[in-house]
Amino acid sequence: MSIQRNCLFGQLSLTQLFINDFTACWLVNMAAYEACVSATSPTDGFVISSYISILAMLMDKEEDVHELRAEHLIRSLFSDYELLVFFKSMARELRLGHRYFITTEKIHNFKRERPVRIAMHRFVYNNFRAIVAVLSIAT
Repeated sequence: MSIQRNCLFGQLSLTQLFINDFTACWLVNMAAYEACVSATSPTDGFVISSYISILAMLMDKEEDVHELRAEHLIRSLFSDYELLVFFKSMARELRLGHRYFITTEKIHNFKRERPVRIAMHRFVYNNFRAIVAVLSIAT
């Protein structure tokens, strides 16, 4: 997980994830193993828990899951609703690791440094169809 900054935009970089019945089970088991091992380790090893929590943070509704699929971040045989329920229910039970806090802090710093650019991007993103329609009529 990392944040890459450009002059205009920033990009959250995450590793692709393929989820089916078997890999979902493995993911749950890896998070459980991580919790057991990290309890006895002096370093914060909650990398998988942090990754799952970041993904769950990006998903609020089925359309968000669909967008993550379109970006090829998640590949799955599950439906969008099943993935949403899986990540949201799993993230509720996980401990947030050091990587989660570092990544969210970088996101907040990026948002704090570029409020006008973010507002412009949000406006264009939310109203893209209307802008294209108006421009096509105007030309």
